[in-house]
Amino acid sequence: MKRFFCLILALLLAVPCMALCENAEEIETIVTVVTAPPQTKPERPPCFPDPADDYIPLPETENLAQGKPVLSGAHTDVYVIKNVNDGKTDTYWESKGFPAETLFDLQGTYAVSTVAVCLNPSSIWEPRIQEIAVMVSLDGENFTQAAAPEKYEFDAASGNRVRIDFEQTQAAFVKVIFTLNSAARTGGAQAAEICIFE
Repeated sequence: MKRFFCLILALLLAVPCMALCENAEEIETIVTVVTAPPQTKPERPPCFPDPADDYIPLPETENLAQGKPVLSGAHTDVYVIKNVNDGKTDTYWESKGFPAETLFDLQGTYAVSTVAVCLNPSSIWEPRIQEIAVMVSLDGENFTQAAAPEKYEFDAASGNRVRIDFEQTQAAFVKVIFTLNSAARTGGAQAAEICIFE
């Protein structure tokens, strides 16, 4: 009985709706086609925050290390030294043991004041601490200390990068020395990019 009354009620409600639909005027649909501009790179909608906003900022001057000759000691597996200044953070260098030295030939003399060490910014890279020092030279043989060994914390929330600032000094060669990595399972230093700025 209850089902019967529900059915009757549904029919009574449907009749006025059907009548309205039969008498309704047809509304013209207007469609505006907008040509989207060509997309040449991934873009983030303005309503979504960019994680890079929280990255440790780097100088806006030229990265003197990129593409320059660089040497190091033994490396682990395929993680060769040329990865450290190829302009990409999805490749990286990993030393075999400590101390681990990277030596950059800047192919000219510059008044350098900042070295940045970057890892892949992906959160899959767990936080870690690396101890790093910076040495500079004009002839590639006699080096002076620009930044004493210090422990730096790498965290994806700040871009997995550290910035080492020191008093501006003339240099044609820069040596970045690692003596600790708290997360290296193979016992070596790691860097996706090492950048040098005036």
